[in-house]
Amino acid sequence: MPWSSDPLAWFDELRENRPAGWDARTRSWYVTRYEDVSGLLVDARLGARRVEYCPPGLTERQRDTYWLLMGFVDRWPVFSDPPRHTALRQLLRRLFAPEATRRVTDAVAATVGARCRRVPPDRLFAEAVRPGLAQALAALLDEEPEDLPQLTEWSSKILAVGSIESYRPEIGEAARQALEEFSRFVEDRCDAGKGHLARALRPALQAGELDLLDATATYAQLVTGALEPSASATAVLLRELTSGPLARKEFTADPGAAITEALRLATPFHLAPRRALTDIPLHGEVVEEGSRVVLVLAAANRDPRSFPDPLSFRPGRPARPHLAFGRGRHACLGAGATRHAMAAVVVQLLEAGALDGLPPLRPVWETDFGARFARDVRPASA
Repeated sequence: MPWSSDPLAWFDELRENRPAGWDARTRSWYVTRYEDVSGLLVDARLGARRVEYCPPGLTERQRDTYWLLMGFVDRWPVFSDPPRHTALRQLLRRLFAPEATRRVTDAVAATVGARCRRVPPDRLFAEAVRPGLAQALAALLDEEPEDLPQLTEWSSKILAVGSIESYRPEIGEAARQALEEFSRFVEDRCDAGKGHLARALRPALQAGELDLLDATATYAQLVTGALEPSASATAVLLRELTSGPLARKEFTADPGAAITEALRLATPFHLAPRRALTDIPLHGEVVEEGSRVVLVLAAANRDPRSFPDPLSFRPGRPARPHLAFGRGRHACLGAGATRHAMAAVVVQLLEAGALDGLPPLRPVWETDFGARFARDVRPASA
């Protein structure tokens, strides 16, 4: 099965038949079983900085654009190694202090609570849930809400570049322009010291510890890593909460367990690319030093060895940490804020009775090799 037709099915096939599989097209090892992925996420034999590789057949301009964008993505904290990664996490940790979580939940509650009472049911996700989560992101970063759509658009264009498996030059060119515009915005914000994130980054910029691309990469990671995963996992919750009374009872009894299961099923970011720092034996193969190793979070979170009946929503599963947020030193710093934001969304919808009488809803997914995002939630019969 070609991965381009259905990435999730391809990942599942690899997990069952080639749990440590070499793919010559992308010159990468794909690791797909839960126990392997979970262990390798914290294994010192893997580095986060990615292997340098350029897709074949590009023009000189396209290659320049590709290397610019890949170099930019390599600056994201999630793709950095110590000591740089450690320093970046220390800068960002203050953004996720308890007072920041309160700002996030207050913003979600105010927006969703007001909007869900006056939007038609078929626009609930688009006009109440997503705006509520966007307001949460604005509150987290201390950015003006009216600026957020532009930040999201720039980040989406950069994210659309995808991985080497799915790189398209025309999308790369749009991403290059978005990066230039995003960098100018970040430069202005940091120069003025406006916003929680800009104020956190400014001293390191002034000291020469970071440069403008580093600061822009940090903005981009937070924007892309906050809104879309929260929205996608919330879309899964809406699907379950409108499928029958049982899911509502389960959410009310243990919101945390329901949110955890929704995050596992959503796993918006499929991959955690790494680089082998030494030879690694795995399932009878040897992953050679310097190889690109792709830890497939989506396949691991659907592994029936660890999650029986893995595609079913079962909040009462025995405790088994999902990997949607990664694990170890590269685990998402915003995991707690995401959970609080999702809980605030559902509480507001239930208290307002916004889900009462709705037909079963289903997420409308936009799926690429490296990610799956919910673009809308519509009646299953539509």
